[in-house]
Amino acid sequence: MTMNDAFDERLRAAFAAAQPGEDEADAFVKKVKARMSHPVRRRAIILGGAGSTGSAIAGTQLEGLFNTFQIPAEGWTAQLAAIASPEVMATTVLALMIGGFAFILPKRI
Repeated sequence: MTMNDAFDERLRAAFAAAQPGEDEADAFVKKVKARMSHPVRRRAIILGGAGSTGSAIAGTQLEGLFNTFQIPAEGWTAQLAAIASPEVMATTVLALMIGGFAFILPKRI
């Protein structure tokens, strides 16, 4: 057997046939660039709606969670409880979460 036997020739021919030509590669690049320049708005709307629904549910749960805390009668937590009701605390937590998403998401998209 030599280094250039029939099997090697068939293998080289198979690899050559499997590699995309220049035209196919250019078409693929153009297709990807076109998709990147036109994002799917429907997906963003669906994900945003699901996130809004989840945050509304989380808000109602947070309000109930803050109602169950036993707040000490002294210290800064007592002062916070005097100023902020459970609804205000839940709203603050959600506002911080939304602010975090608003800060992170534009960098990811």
